[in-house]
This record gives sequence, structure tokens and C-alpha cells, in this order.
Amino acid sequence: MIALIIVSLLLGCCNAFFVTLPTQRVISRSDQSIVCNAHAHEDGDGDGKYSLATSSRRQAIGYSMLAIGSTLPLQEAAASGVTEETSTAQPYTVMLSIILDPSKPEELSEIEIECRPDWAPLAARRFKELVQLGFYNNCPFFRVLPGFIAQFGISSDPTLNKRWLYCDTSDEAAAKLCRAPLVDEPRTQPNKRGTLSFASSGKTSRRTQIFINTADNSGPPNLLDLQNFVPFARVVTGMEIVTQLNSEYGGKVSQGKAAYYGGEYFSKVFPKLSVIKEAKLLS
Repeated sequence: MIALIIVSLLLGCCNAFFVTLPTQRVISRSDQSIVCNAHAHEDGDGDGKYSLATSSRRQAIGYSMLAIGSTLPLQEAAASGVTEETSTAQPYTVMLSIILDPSKPEELSEIEIECRPDWAPLAARRFKELVQLGFYNNCPFFRVLPGFIAQFGISSDPTLNKRWLYCDTSDEAAAKLCRAPLVDEPRTQPNKRGTLSFASSGKTSRRTQIFINTADNSGPPNLLDLQNFVPFARVVTGMEIVTQLNSEYGGKVSQGKAAYYGGEYFSKVFPKLSVIKEAKLLS
């Protein structure tokens, strides 16, 4: 249980990465993509087994992901900048095989993504590395807000989350393998419909979570460009699939619990989430 408490402390103190205002939806810079609330009744899942508010897990959720990037042991801390290799890398294609309805796993759809290192070389390199690792296989779209974004990037494998999403300092081996967040890079493209950007919470905080813009979020009312979310890829084919992703859960998924329990939590508490069955590098 000590590990779960540490995970919770690392994964933030807020209830949502996207804050809905009366006239606009804004990605909060103080809320990061990896956050959840310490009290189960505010998480929205209502499942006691996964509650972070039960007696032995009560001290959930404290520090933001920004703290992780600056204080924990990180394998890549000195090697996160743009190199000649990243700056001259060529575009590549990733195909996402999508299960829109988990009750029909045999029915697959596809989303083709063109990744552009010339837009954001660090983001493009990290995404490629995670795809090759299999991080996004069996990964759900855990937050789908129609007319705004579709977000994914919490692995169904808790072991991968330990290494890439947070540093579990109670696990010495995992802590040594903890990967650094990406350093910031300039935005060169607008957050137009169909572009992909990494979620972030401030300086040097991009890790694994990504959202697809399902509307033009570059300007009002969402103003993602002003918040410096950096597009690194675009959907080439399959935007009609993106608009069909299951949105019934909205922002109810507790990201802290999802990161700790992985696929077990997703399948038992949010069984209808649309899922990336496989993310495959094509070129």
C-alpha cells in the first residue's frame, strides 16, 4: 500500500486536466494530465476496491507532475535536448488500430497519424519511442470531450507507467529506470482540428499523455496555442473514427488509479472506453 500512496502523491491534486468554464474549455496549466482527487466520491468511479480514500490509502494525491520532473531520479535528465539526430529526423507514420466498442473487439477501425519531427523534434522522438515500446497497445481513450479533445496515454501495463509516467520511489529498480519528462520546445504549428499534442502542466512536464484536437483549439475559446501546447503530428485519415470514440465517461476516470492499476482499473470500472488495440510504426 505504501507504493500506492506514493503514486497518488506524485500524480497531482486536481480533479481534471481540462477545466470547463461557462464559455470555454481550457487545459489548465496547474492541473496536468496525470492528476486525480484524493477522495473517491469525487473521482466518479464509485468502486471501493480502487478507492484512494480507504483507510490504508487515504493520503492520496499531492504533488503535481511538474515536481516529478524536477526532483526525482531521472535517467535522461542530461540528455533531453534537441540533437542533430532529432532536428534532421524524417516524418514517419503510425497506424492506430481502434476498438470503438469493447463488446465488439473483432470490429477494428484505423486512425493514420503522420508525425512531423520538423514541427516538434523532441515530441516526435518520444512518441516514436513509446510506440516502438508498445506503450500505447491496449491503451484506452480515457478522456473524450466532443468538440474539444480525445486524450490517451496511460498504459494498461502498470509497470510501464512506473517507468514513464511517474517514479515509484518505493521500488528501487523502477526509480532507477524512471524516464525524464521532455524539455520544452517552441510551438511551430497551431492546435488545429486533427493535430496531436502532448499534455503538460508547465515547464518540462510532457511525458506520455497525448490529445487529439477534435476542433480548432488554437484560438478562442480554448486558446491552447497561448498555453503553448505543441502539436507534433496530425491525423491523415480516420478523423471520422476519432469523432466516434466513446465519450460517455467524460472526465470521470481517476488518472492516479489508472496509472497505478492499469488495465484492471480501466476494464472493471470503465469497461466501455474505446481502446487502441495496437499502435504500429509503418515508416
